[in-house]
This record gives sequence, C-alpha cells and structure tokens, in this order.
Amino acid sequence: MSGSPSRPSVEIDLDAVLANYRAVRAAASGAEASGVVKCNAYGLGAAEIAPKLAEDDGCCTFFVAYAQEGAELRKILKRSAPSAAIYVFNGPHRETLALFEEARLRPVLNSLSQAQAWSAQRRSEPAALHIDTGMNRLGAPISEIGAIKALSVNFDLVMSHLACASEPDHPMNARQRALFEEVARAFPNARRSLSASGGALMADAYHYDLVRPGIALYGASPFDDGPDPRLRPVARLTAPVVQLRRVATGETAGYGATRRFEKDALLATVALGYGDGLPRNASNRGAAYLGGAVCPIAGRVSMDLTILDASNAPRPIEIGDRAEFFGPAFAIEDAARHAGVSVYELLTGLGARLDRRYLSGVSHERRRDGGKVQ
Repeated sequence: MSGSPSRPSVEIDLDAVLANYRAVRAAASGAEASGVVKCNAYGLGAAEIAPKLAEDDGCCTFFVAYAQEGAELRKILKRSAPSAAIYVFNGPHRETLALFEEARLRPVLNSLSQAQAWSAQRRSEPAALHIDTGMNRLGAPISEIGAIKALSVNFDLVMSHLACASEPDHPMNARQRALFEEVARAFPNARRSLSASGGALMADAYHYDLVRPGIALYGASPFDDGPDPRLRPVARLTAPVVQLRRVATGETAGYGATRRFEKDALLATVALGYGDGLPRNASNRGAAYLGGAVCPIAGRVSMDLTILDASNAPRPIEIGDRAEFFGPAFAIEDAARHAGVSVYELLTGLGARLDRRYLSGVSHERRRDGGKVQ
C-alpha cells in the first residue's frame, strides 16, 4: 500500500518522467528537448523532477512561468545543473529585474514594452522573444516585431505557441507554422522553438531547434483522442476506503441528495475530496478504479470525502482498500474525461496535504486488482 494507509496519496514515478522525456526527444530527434517545470512541475514536484532530468538525461534548458519560480529552480539545480538556461515565460517586470540578474534567468519577452525595459537594463544578456502567431494570449504582435528588432536585444531564442496542437490536423497549426517561419527570419542568429508537448509529438516540420514538453513529461497525452502509447503514466492518485454501506432503492447520497438510486447499491466512501484536488466538477460524473472496476462517483464531491458506487465491482471490497482516481489502472486521460475537466487541472490541482511518494529505480508494476499494490 502506498503512503499513509489512512490518507490519500500520490505516487510519482520519476523513472516514467525520464522515459517520457526520452520519448519526446526521440520524436523530435533533430531538436533539443527542454523541460517545462512551471507550476511546481505541473503539481508533481520541481525539486525532485528537475534534478532528475538534469542528472540522468542531461536536460540543460528549463522553462517556468514566473521569475520567483526561476530563482527557486536555480537553487534546486545548484549541484545537478548550475549552468542550466532557465527561461521565464511571463517575462520581466520592474520589480523582478534584479531577480533575473541574481538568479541568471532569461526572460521570454512578450511585448515591445518588455523588450524596451530589458534593453534599457540588460541588453547584452540573452533573452527569448515570443511572437504571437494567432493565439492572442501572450506574445508580441507582428506589428511590434520591427520595433523590437531595432532594440538590438541579444535574442538567443525566438518562439511561438500553437493554439490547436491538441488536434494535429487542425488547419491553424499549419497557418501558425508558416507565419512563425516568416517572422523568425528577422532573427537569423536565434534558435527557433514553436512546439510544446503536442507539436513535439507531431511532424518534423514543427520541431525546429528546441521543443518545450510539459504535460507529456508528466504522463498525459497532449492530444484530444486519448492516451498516447509513447508515454508512460507518472502519477497515481489513490485514497483509502473508509466506509462501506448498502443502500436501498430510492435512497440518496451526498450533499443536496443529488444522486438517487434506482436499485439497491453498494457505496464506498473514500478519503479524498476537493480539499485534496479532486475537482468538485467530478460530482455525479467522475469515477475511480476500485474492486476491479471503474466505479462512478455518487453524489457531490465534498471537501474530504467522495462516495463511489461500487455495486458492479467484481471483487470484494474491504475497508482500507485504495481507490485509484488516476494512474496505471485508470488512465489520467480517461479520469479527466469522466470528470469533465482537463488532465492539466487534475495534475496541477493536487493538494498540499496529499502524501507524496517518489519512486525511482525500483519495480512497481501493478495489476488491475481493485486498488491493492502487488
């Protein structure tokens, strides 16, 4: 059994992270594979994952969202990769310019105003330029590129971001790629990067010099059509059964009595709720793997507890058995689909009070056995 037997826990397979990094690197063989470790490595622990990528696979380029994250990552990588390039997606602000210098961070400049601020303070230091090619979220518009180029900033990387990489055949991908190639020619000395996880696992034309895998490293497919066989599951979220109860036809479950049973049922209450990161949106629609079956959530997810309808489980269930909310037995893509959320939300929403256990260099194969680890 993983973690504390009485509490919900998440196991993080560091070997699987490395396997996924290698899978991305193989798919984009002509490009450098970086590591996107923003939001605490998508909720799974940058302090454990970033050094593993650096030490075991030589990853030497990382991306975070904020300068504060970058400064913390620099400390984390002090021994394993002291000279790693750390890029900050959201760029510099007046109050963080000193932090960029102290932690040797590289900004991703997203506008003329950011480029002007960087040019005035640290023009000779390397920076990345983010060009907006159609996502209209972050990045310099095409109309500002000429003025940015005139600032003579030391751009070592020019990048953009695909809006529809979750659908490889979406026509917008090709349109963005064509525009990116056209504009990137203005910076011939900079490396080019267009793709995060989705583009990195697409055709060679999207790879350029550097790819920026995020969600793929953490075991979830970036595509809309379900799990990708090239990727291994990384996280396993489980929680113990704390109560079993049989209810009769017509009875209800949970706050608001939102689930009424049309036949007798076996309910398993598990110690996991929205306080641990299980989305409340999963109420009456999510599921978990227990007793050899995918068991639907019955009623509303509450802060600390969730009720599963285990009526169709083929194996006996006992107090203390662990329900798997996602992991090897219940793919995170399927868990997200059942709950009506994204895999990104499931991972980044994992709560601080979960027991976290990091696995590496050990055999931990699991069977579909009703939640018990073999």
